[in-house]
Amino acid sequence: MTKISRKPMDPEKFGHYINNLWSAFTLMDSKEDIRLLFKDLFTHTEYKMFAKRLEIARLLMQGESYENIEKVLNVTSGTISRVSNILTEKGNGLRMAHEKLNLLEDKHLAKQREITKNLENPFRQKIIGGKKALLRGVLKAGASAFDKKISKTLKQRTAKKVLEA
Repeated sequence: MTKISRKPMDPEKFGHYINNLWSAFTLMDSKEDIRLLFKDLFTHTEYKMFAKRLEIARLLMQGESYENIEKVLNVTSGTISRVSNILTEKGNGLRMAHEKLNLLEDKHLAKQREITKNLENPFRQKIIGGKKALLRGVLKAGASAFDKKISKTLKQRTAKKVLEA
């Protein structure tokens, strides 16, 4: 189990360190950048532990039983109970992550269904879609990229303000 030093630390400095941690995550540009940061900050065991805790929370929110979670994730009922307590007492971050991951998974499944549909009849899209579908696709992709850029810029500004404060 990970332990924190018993040596006293100035709460103001520690708060600054915590803000730096959040800012570091916010400033990462991609999933790969965050993955590299996690691997540098956490041990292999801690990395796996966090992943399992998130999955325990997700499975609990989906109504899975303790027994099933124990088998699937190879964890103890005590670990499941601790995560369950977090969800009961607060757990807003876990709930938000679960919702966002569900949305991401739904988008991925929809994309896979579309790919499968197009593979079954590759000429269907060309016949039905025409120029309007192509234009719609280009506009949608451009708007999505623009939205991502705005979101990234806002995150960076927020992180910089925290660092300057």
